[in-house]
Amino acid sequence: MTPNLRFRFSPAKDGLVKVLGPLETEIMQVIWHDDCSTVKKVHKALAQQRDIAYTTVMTTMSRLAEKGVLNRQRDGLAYIYTPTLSESDFVTLVVQQVLDSLLTDYSDTAVEYMVDFLAKNNPQGFERLRQVVGKHNVA
Repeated sequence: MTPNLRFRFSPAKDGLVKVLGPLETEIMQVIWHDDCSTVKKVHKALAQQRDIAYTTVMTTMSRLAEKGVLNRQRDGLAYIYTPTLSESDFVTLVVQQVLDSLLTDYSDTAVEYMVDFLAKNNPQGFERLRQVVGKHNVA
């Protein structure tokens, strides 16, 4: 089952910060690297790079669980957090949700722009698109 993730898309930002906040992105990078973690472990990893409160990490990880990005399981007094998806699967799902939304609401504009963008900026991507369209025998 694919989780129904809730996020805002901010196209002006870079990388995963487009859909997760900067701290959320840092936390997810730690958890994706370890595959599971506690607030204590994540806080320790982040605190090596910057001054950050334990409660800030705890609140942010709770919010990531509420958004459906993390699973949370109680283990004694602590929670063990695991990602609902691998980083690769998360990126794929985000791209699918963004494109689904754009293609549903603005199909002609989105398709025309994508083709123009690939033709100008990514010839290999444009050729890949041509191959995919050709496989579908669209007339």
